[in-house]
Amino acid sequence: MSTPTEPLRLLLLAEEPLWAALLRDCARPLADSAVLLTAPSWEAVDSLFAHDRQAVVLATPELQPAVGRCALPVILLLDAEPDNAPEGVSDWLVRDQLSSDTLRRSLRHVRERGALVASLQRLAEQDPLTGIANRQGFQALLAARLTQHGGRGLALGHLDLDTFRHVNDALGHQGGDRVILQVVHRLKQLLGADDQLARLGSDEFALLIDTRHDTGRAERIAEAIVEALAEPYWVDGESLLLGCSLGLAHARAQAGADPLMWHAHIAMRQAKGVQGCTYHVFNERINRHARSLADLESELRRALRRDELELHYQPRLDLGAGRIVGLEALVRWRHPQRGLLAPSEFVPLAEQSGLIVPLGYWVICRALRDMQTLQLRGLDPLHMAVNLSFRQFQDSQLLATLSRLIVEHGVDARWLEFELTETAVMRRNEVVRQTMDALGRLGVRFSLDDFGTGFSSFVHLNSLPIALLKIDRSFVAGMEQREENRKLVHAMINLAHNLNLEVVAEGVESEEQMALLREFGCDQVQGFLVSRPLPVDELMEYLLEACGGERAGQAPP
Repeated sequence: MSTPTEPLRLLLLAEEPLWAALLRDCARPLADSAVLLTAPSWEAVDSLFAHDRQAVVLATPELQPAVGRCALPVILLLDAEPDNAPEGVSDWLVRDQLSSDTLRRSLRHVRERGALVASLQRLAEQDPLTGIANRQGFQALLAARLTQHGGRGLALGHLDLDTFRHVNDALGHQGGDRVILQVVHRLKQLLGADDQLARLGSDEFALLIDTRHDTGRAERIAEAIVEALAEPYWVDGESLLLGCSLGLAHARAQAGADPLMWHAHIAMRQAKGVQGCTYHVFNERINRHARSLADLESELRRALRRDELELHYQPRLDLGAGRIVGLEALVRWRHPQRGLLAPSEFVPLAEQSGLIVPLGYWVICRALRDMQTLQLRGLDPLHMAVNLSFRQFQDSQLLATLSRLIVEHGVDARWLEFELTETAVMRRNEVVRQTMDALGRLGVRFSLDDFGTGFSSFVHLNSLPIALLKIDRSFVAGMEQREENRKLVHAMINLAHNLNLEVVAEGVESEEQMALLREFGCDQVQGFLVSRPLPVDELMEYLLEACGGERAGQAPP
């Protein structure tokens, strides 16, 4: 927080003059490294301190800034030791225990915690291998750039490496990583200072190209990219060639980020129809076979009516007990023409169009039905985790509908778990809290999905009734090779345990990852090492074989 040339500003919010006198005495030994300032309220000075990273707020309970209103770390000043840890603060100090040493220790604690949170937040928006933006970071960046330029003067490229899976199979993941680093190096050399590059997935990239001063610039860059990526890659003295498919879409005024990403994706899929390295530009008049968002939305509505959706279940393994204790329900769309579609190919559209609400209810109903089926086959119940959209929180019928479905299927609500993203639960925090409390009274429990990808609001997590945290697969991947990943995962597990929360690590694919997570004290894991997502019939066989005479489940907490 503080630097040798800039003292740490201690902003005191307290009506009682005694606090100012006490803190002034305690801060005196800190010499020039800290300065004490006073203010009547946070609202009176928030415009001066809102973006000041060299400041800490010390406030009494009556003047404590409202949760979510103050971006600075808050140390609460109390007359007596509290029975429970205060919510929404970084630390607290008690009047009769206040001294220079306790103040110094508190400031050090706040600084170290702030540094960890800042590091996790930065890495949550950054691909750990390449250092460029990841999907979460790019989506925020794209939305900001479109707003900044009114949706004009930008082109989006969606790049996919063809047959990259074979590279990993032939060279191993370390060899695949080296190829990815070479790809990123070549792309960076072709992009300008006002362009952005992001890694959306294993072998998928997004390129945001500035065309404000040159409308044909995106096409020229696309030509240079397909030429550069057609050159051989070298790994351990071996050369290999990769194809690539690049889709380009030009932003339109007020069109928004989702349609732009969808159009770039469509163009990329069309480029895949040509072998080698090639690119395709999306044009609604020319691309008659490209499905618009409206077309796909209509198809998704029909899919809900025609029962084209299905659930696959990924088991969760308890590392201590060595048995399956939970399942995550993952929706799939068996499209008549396009085959089995992953959630990433239609759930964002459902979110945008509002179809996520009926889709969410379908998932809950099907998951409850399958829970009932598993019990009828003699299996003990398992925790069933279902992703719950923020839009469903806003549905007035959520509580009544869920109560009815639980009764209809004869399922103990204590086995039902809703997975929420951190980004969702930190929007309109009070609304989310009230809904979670109401659902909790039914017996439902909550887990936080993609832990670490929205860490800016971590200090508020202990105010929400969350029982379990899921560490995002982007942190678990590469733990074997990168010490930074190992330290981050270990730190997140310790932070969660300090809040008395269980931890599930996602995306576990190797025995080495499993061993590290067990060493770090992780509670549960899921990933291809345990099992791929399975249709309910295959899941039944898997569980019966995994039990081998024992029961997979355990008594609910």
